[in-house]
Amino acid sequence: MKKDNCIVVGGGICGIFSAILLADKFTHVYLIEKDDECGGLLKSVQDANGNIYDQGTHVPNNTFIPEIDEILFGNKSLQDENWSNLGKPRTGNYFCGQWNLIHQMLDVRNLPEHIYQKGIVELLSITKESKAKDLVTFLIETLGPTFTQEAVAPIAKKLYGKDVDLTQLTKDSSVGYFGLSRVLALVPEVAKKLKELPLFDTKLTYHNEKDFEERIEKDGETDSQFQYYYPKNNKGVGFWVEFMISQAKAKGVKFLTGEYVSAINYQDDVIHTIDLGKSGEQLSCDYLWWTAPPILALKAANIKVEPRKVSFRSACIFHFTVDKPLLNNSAYYLWNWDENYKAFRITLYPNMQKNTLTKGYKVTAEVLCSHSETENVSLSDIFEELKEIEIIAQDAKILGELKQVIHNTFPVTTFEMSEAIEDHYNTLTSAFNNVHLAGRFSGKNWFHHDVLKSAYKDIKQLF
Repeated sequence: MKKDNCIVVGGGICGIFSAILLADKFTHVYLIEKDDECGGLLKSVQDANGNIYDQGTHVPNNTFIPEIDEILFGNKSLQDENWSNLGKPRTGNYFCGQWNLIHQMLDVRNLPEHIYQKGIVELLSITKESKAKDLVTFLIETLGPTFTQEAVAPIAKKLYGKDVDLTQLTKDSSVGYFGLSRVLALVPEVAKKLKELPLFDTKLTYHNEKDFEERIEKDGETDSQFQYYYPKNNKGVGFWVEFMISQAKAKGVKFLTGEYVSAINYQDDVIHTIDLGKSGEQLSCDYLWWTAPPILALKAANIKVEPRKVSFRSACIFHFTVDKPLLNNSAYYLWNWDENYKAFRITLYPNMQKNTLTKGYKVTAEVLCSHSETENVSLSDIFEELKEIEIIAQDAKILGELKQVIHNTFPVTTFEMSEAIEDHYNTLTSAFNNVHLAGRFSGKNWFHHDVLKSAYKDIKQLF
């Protein structure tokens, strides 16, 4: 028998996906989103000329769980109709003035010869696994002090800010998610042989796709065989959000956008109603599924927590449509790890939308900066960068452009922030017996497929 009311807070991809599943468990499901539109960062935007771009690089992939994948992409017929199967992600990175179009890991051989030689001796001489918890010590005890100081530390500063104390960043920070704890070094045969040893497998990467494929086949690593998808139409990744919202609405989910929770009302350890801040309406609540920052729920419930300093970077996102083909015709997205440039990630739409008819060639570049620095980075600055690193032709003309600024989007993953996330999670989930914290803000997962699989399994177990 279905329970009555489930309130889902947060209209990002996890909230929408969860609402679809929860609609099978509850008679009424309400999804509350503070913005006027759902999707979070998974939105598409238009410039003045109607060119459509994504708010950053977003290329969805399957999960190997059929029920999840059908919700994400539809049945086989809908997948064929709406999605281009891109296979494996095609990427690369720019570092020390040179491109590595194999993967996003740093090719430390591009460093000045004397620095590279010193660094490789240090890397090879480290024979113990690092137990360090902070980023800097972990890197020094894994890659060595030279590669840490000359290669990875400048990138961390580029992502987190020049003034950040890198010793206060956790080992499990986004530098790890970006694959920067492994480097491309030595010659292919030596690197491949060394990677047979667990210690060196964690800090060296393969030089070519063939060696990587052999490893996957040997280990049977299904997670390395993800299939990546991108909409065939010209709606960008915003189509993904629309597709899932349509499923939720078909199941009766009621969307309350431009709305927020002003109060969580409870008795003992059971939430019974919530108050909406904009409309003033009160909703009965049998279960609260929270995917927004948990501190907001704690405030709404008037539960005090120890104040901690947390900070976020702002994202400046620069979109361009040009009249000449892009100079890279294979990668879906690229990383710019060179500290002399502002942009860190670049999306190349033509390589994902080969069969989509559009006027011009689209590209998006992302910059992370402080709140006060957002006005200091201009469209012309980034356009010149894209020409300098040979993404856009020197004689290309702009057919459309747009700058977006999104504040408080990229967390500076300090120990204090990690403690705050854990404290908020534990405080909220222990305060009530009818609340669940899901999504990235739970502190459990970062990548979309992991977030969605976690929500799926939790719903199956709870209901």
